[in-house]
Amino acid sequence: MDQCSSAKKTSDRNEPLDKEIIDTTSLEELINREGVESYRAEELYQGRQQQRTAEATKLFDQAGDDVDRVFISAGFGLVDESEELPVYNVTFNDFEAAEIDERADQLDIQADLHRLISGDKYDLIFFALGSDYYRSANLNELLPDVPETTSVVVFNREDLDEEYDNVLSIPARTSQAKAHGTIVVALKGEYIRNFASHRAAGDSIDDMDNIKRFCEQKAGSQADLGDYSSSNR
Repeated sequence: MDQCSSAKKTSDRNEPLDKEIIDTTSLEELINREGVESYRAEELYQGRQQQRTAEATKLFDQAGDDVDRVFISAGFGLVDESEELPVYNVTFNDFEAAEIDERADQLDIQADLHRLISGDKYDLIFFALGSDYYRSANLNELLPDVPETTSVVVFNREDLDEEYDNVLSIPARTSQAKAHGTIVVALKGEYIRNFASHRAAGDSIDDMDNIKRFCEQKAGSQADLGDYSSSNR
Protein backbone atom coordinates (compact mmCIF):
# COMPACT_ATOMS: atom_id res chain seq x y z
CA MET A 1 0.00 0.00 0.00
CA ASP A 2 1.61 3.24 -1.19
CA GLN A 3 0.39 6.82 -1.03
CA CYS A 4 0.10 9.65 -3.49
CA SER A 5 2.93 12.20 -3.54
CA SER A 6 3.09 15.93 -4.17
CA ALA A 7 5.76 15.22 -6.81
CA LYS A 8 3.87 14.20 -9.94
CA LYS A 9 4.75 13.61 -13.55
CA THR A 10 3.76 16.58 -15.71
CA SER A 11 4.87 18.54 -18.74
CA ASP A 12 3.94 21.74 -16.86
CA ARG A 13 1.76 22.79 -19.80
CA ASN A 14 -1.34 22.95 -17.60
CA GLU A 15 -2.15 23.74 -13.99
CA PRO A 16 -2.82 20.68 -11.78
CA LEU A 17 -6.47 20.15 -10.95
CA ASP A 18 -7.60 21.27 -7.50
CA LYS A 19 -9.99 19.67 -5.02
CA GLU A 20 -13.01 21.68 -6.14
CA ILE A 21 -12.71 20.58 -9.76
CA ILE A 22 -12.06 16.95 -8.78
CA ASP A 23 -15.08 16.83 -6.48
CA THR A 24 -17.49 18.30 -9.02
CA THR A 25 -16.43 16.39 -12.13
CA SER A 26 -16.34 12.69 -12.90
CA LEU A 27 -12.96 11.04 -13.36
CA GLU A 28 -13.85 10.00 -16.91
CA GLU A 29 -14.74 13.57 -17.82
CA LEU A 30 -11.55 14.92 -16.27
CA ILE A 31 -9.35 12.50 -18.19
CA ASN A 32 -11.07 13.34 -21.47
CA ARG A 33 -11.15 17.09 -20.90
CA GLU A 34 -9.09 19.07 -23.40
CA GLY A 35 -5.83 20.33 -21.93
CA VAL A 36 -5.81 17.90 -18.96
CA GLU A 37 -2.75 15.68 -18.63
CA SER A 38 -3.32 12.16 -17.34
CA TYR A 39 -1.08 9.19 -16.57
CA ARG A 40 -1.27 5.74 -15.02
CA ALA A 41 -0.95 6.05 -11.25
CA GLU A 42 2.37 4.19 -11.24
CA GLU A 43 3.74 6.84 -13.62
CA LEU A 44 2.02 9.84 -12.10
CA TYR A 45 3.52 9.69 -8.61
CA GLN A 46 7.18 10.68 -8.80
CA GLY A 47 8.18 11.01 -5.12
CA ARG A 48 11.35 9.29 -3.95
CA GLN A 49 9.44 6.68 -1.99
CA GLN A 50 7.28 5.93 -5.01
CA GLN A 51 10.32 5.62 -7.29
CA ARG A 52 11.98 3.10 -4.97
CA THR A 53 8.75 1.15 -4.58
CA ALA A 54 8.47 0.97 -8.37
CA GLU A 55 11.98 -0.52 -8.46
CA ALA A 56 10.91 -3.00 -5.77
CA THR A 57 7.92 -4.05 -7.88
CA LYS A 58 10.25 -5.00 -10.73
CA LEU A 59 12.33 -7.10 -8.32
CA PHE A 60 9.22 -8.85 -7.06
CA ASP A 61 8.33 -9.62 -10.67
CA GLN A 62 11.78 -11.16 -11.13
CA ALA A 63 11.13 -13.34 -8.10
CA GLY A 64 7.83 -14.52 -9.58
CA ASP A 65 5.80 -12.94 -6.76
CA ASP A 66 2.27 -11.75 -7.43
CA VAL A 67 2.12 -8.12 -6.33
CA ASP A 68 -0.72 -5.61 -6.23
CA ARG A 69 0.48 -2.03 -5.91
CA VAL A 70 -2.27 0.24 -4.66
CA PHE A 71 -2.19 3.93 -3.74
CA ILE A 72 -4.18 5.97 -1.26
CA SER A 73 -4.96 9.20 -3.09
CA ALA A 74 -6.31 12.27 -1.32
CA GLY A 75 -7.89 13.21 -4.63
CA PHE A 76 -9.45 9.92 -5.76
CA GLY A 77 -9.35 7.43 -2.89
CA LEU A 78 -7.95 3.93 -3.33
CA VAL A 79 -6.46 3.54 -6.82
CA ASP A 80 -4.69 0.68 -8.56
CA GLU A 81 -1.31 1.33 -10.13
CA SER A 82 -2.79 0.91 -13.62
CA GLU A 83 -5.64 3.40 -13.10
CA GLU A 84 -5.39 6.54 -15.21
CA LEU A 85 -5.52 9.78 -13.25
CA PRO A 86 -5.27 13.45 -14.19
CA VAL A 87 -2.47 15.58 -12.77
CA TYR A 88 -3.87 17.10 -9.58
CA ASN A 89 -2.81 18.94 -6.46
CA VAL A 90 -4.51 17.48 -3.39
CA THR A 91 -2.69 15.84 -0.45
CA PHE A 92 -3.73 14.79 3.04
CA ASN A 93 -0.65 16.57 4.38
CA ASP A 94 -2.52 19.85 3.86
CA PHE A 95 -5.61 18.73 5.81
CA GLU A 96 -6.50 19.01 9.49
CA ALA A 97 -7.35 15.78 11.33
CA ALA A 98 -11.11 16.25 11.10
CA GLU A 99 -10.81 17.09 7.40
CA ILE A 100 -8.84 13.89 6.78
CA ASP A 101 -11.57 11.85 8.48
CA GLU A 102 -14.27 13.54 6.44
CA ARG A 103 -12.34 13.21 3.18
CA ALA A 104 -11.50 9.55 3.78
CA ASP A 105 -15.18 8.82 4.40
CA GLN A 106 -16.19 10.76 1.28
CA LEU A 107 -13.74 8.74 -0.84
CA ASP A 108 -14.67 5.37 0.78
CA ILE A 109 -11.02 4.72 1.56
CA GLN A 110 -11.60 2.52 4.60
CA ALA A 111 -14.44 0.56 3.00
CA ASP A 112 -12.38 -0.08 -0.14
CA LEU A 113 -9.36 -1.10 1.92
CA HIS A 114 -11.49 -3.51 3.92
CA ARG A 115 -12.74 -5.19 0.76
CA LEU A 116 -9.17 -5.46 -0.51
CA ILE A 117 -7.35 -6.89 2.50
CA SER A 118 -9.90 -8.63 4.72
CA GLY A 119 -9.75 -11.91 2.78
CA ASP A 120 -6.90 -14.41 2.56
CA LYS A 121 -5.53 -13.13 -0.76
CA TYR A 122 -2.24 -11.77 0.60
CA ASP A 123 0.65 -13.35 2.51
CA LEU A 124 2.27 -9.97 3.19
CA ILE A 125 1.05 -6.38 3.06
CA PHE A 126 3.22 -3.25 3.30
CA PHE A 127 1.57 -0.03 4.43
CA ALA A 128 4.17 2.57 3.40
CA LEU A 129 2.26 5.60 4.61
CA GLY A 130 2.83 8.88 6.39
CA SER A 131 0.90 9.78 9.54
CA ASP A 132 -1.89 11.62 7.72
CA TYR A 133 -2.38 8.72 5.31
CA TYR A 134 -2.40 6.22 8.18
CA ARG A 135 -5.20 8.29 9.65
CA SER A 136 -7.14 8.10 6.38
CA ALA A 137 -6.72 4.30 6.33
CA ASN A 138 -7.77 3.90 10.01
CA LEU A 139 -5.89 0.64 10.49
CA ASN A 140 -7.29 0.17 13.98
CA GLU A 141 -10.62 -0.60 12.33
CA LEU A 142 -9.15 -2.70 9.52
CA LEU A 143 -6.58 -4.93 11.17
CA PRO A 144 -8.99 -7.04 13.28
CA ASP A 145 -10.41 -8.39 10.00
CA VAL A 146 -7.03 -9.21 8.43
CA PRO A 147 -6.33 -12.97 8.68
CA GLU A 148 -3.63 -13.94 11.18
CA THR A 149 -1.86 -15.74 8.34
CA THR A 150 -1.28 -12.39 6.60
CA SER A 151 1.79 -10.49 7.82
CA VAL A 152 1.41 -6.71 7.86
CA VAL A 153 4.35 -4.28 7.81
CA VAL A 154 3.85 -0.69 8.97
CA PHE A 155 6.29 2.08 9.77
CA ASN A 156 6.59 4.12 12.97
CA ARG A 157 3.42 2.53 14.35
CA GLU A 158 4.69 0.73 17.43
CA ASP A 159 1.20 0.79 18.93
CA LEU A 160 -0.04 -1.58 16.23
CA ASP A 161 3.02 -3.81 16.58
CA GLU A 162 2.24 -4.30 20.26
CA GLU A 163 -1.45 -4.99 19.71
CA TYR A 164 -1.37 -7.47 16.82
CA ASP A 165 0.81 -10.58 16.51
CA ASN A 166 0.80 -10.40 12.72
CA VAL A 167 1.85 -6.74 12.54
CA LEU A 168 5.48 -5.57 12.37
CA SER A 169 6.37 -1.90 12.83
CA ILE A 170 9.76 -0.84 11.47
CA PRO A 171 11.22 2.52 12.55
CA ALA A 172 11.67 4.90 9.61
CA ARG A 173 12.69 8.18 11.18
CA THR A 174 15.57 10.61 10.71
CA SER A 175 18.15 8.52 12.58
CA GLN A 176 17.37 5.44 10.50
CA ALA A 177 17.45 7.46 7.28
CA LYS A 178 20.92 8.77 8.13
CA ALA A 179 22.12 5.26 8.95
CA HIS A 180 20.94 4.10 5.51
CA GLY A 181 22.42 7.10 3.71
CA THR A 182 19.08 8.43 2.52
CA ILE A 183 16.33 10.83 3.60
CA VAL A 184 13.16 10.17 5.56
CA VAL A 185 10.79 10.61 2.61
CA ALA A 186 12.62 7.89 0.70
CA LEU A 187 13.31 5.43 3.51
CA LYS A 188 10.12 3.37 3.42
CA GLY A 189 10.58 2.80 -0.28
CA GLU A 190 14.21 1.89 0.40
CA TYR A 191 13.11 -0.72 2.92
CA ILE A 192 10.65 -2.26 0.48
CA ARG A 193 13.28 -2.29 -2.28
CA ASN A 194 15.71 -4.01 0.10
CA PHE A 195 13.09 -6.62 0.92
CA ALA A 196 12.36 -7.18 -2.77
CA SER A 197 16.06 -7.69 -3.48
CA HIS A 198 16.00 -10.70 -1.13
CA ARG A 199 13.00 -12.15 -2.91
CA ALA A 200 14.74 -11.68 -6.27
CA ALA A 201 17.78 -13.46 -4.79
CA GLY A 202 15.59 -16.41 -3.82
CA ASP A 203 15.47 -15.78 -0.07
CA SER A 204 12.39 -17.18 1.68
CA ILE A 205 10.26 -15.40 4.27
CA ASP A 206 10.23 -17.39 7.49
CA ASP A 207 9.07 -15.05 10.26
CA MET A 208 8.76 -11.43 11.36
CA ASP A 209 12.44 -11.14 12.31
CA ASN A 210 13.25 -12.37 8.84
CA ILE A 211 11.05 -9.69 7.28
CA LYS A 212 12.67 -6.95 9.38
CA ARG A 213 16.20 -8.03 8.40
CA PHE A 214 15.30 -8.12 4.73
CA CYS A 215 13.87 -4.60 4.92
CA GLU A 216 16.84 -3.14 6.73
CA GLN A 217 19.57 -4.88 4.73
CA LYS A 218 19.54 -5.45 0.99
CA ALA A 219 20.53 -8.81 -0.42
CA GLY A 220 24.24 -9.36 -0.97
CA SER A 221 25.49 -6.75 1.50
CA GLN A 222 28.25 -7.68 3.92
CA ALA A 223 26.01 -7.68 6.99
CA ASP A 224 23.48 -9.86 5.26
CA LEU A 225 26.06 -12.33 3.94
CA GLY A 226 27.78 -12.59 7.30
CA ASP A 227 24.73 -12.97 9.50
CA TYR A 228 21.68 -14.11 7.64
CA SER A 229 22.17 -15.58 4.17
CA SER A 230 23.22 -19.10 5.18
CA SER A 231 20.12 -19.55 7.31
CA ASN A 232 17.63 -18.05 4.87
CA ARG A 233 18.59 -19.58 1.53
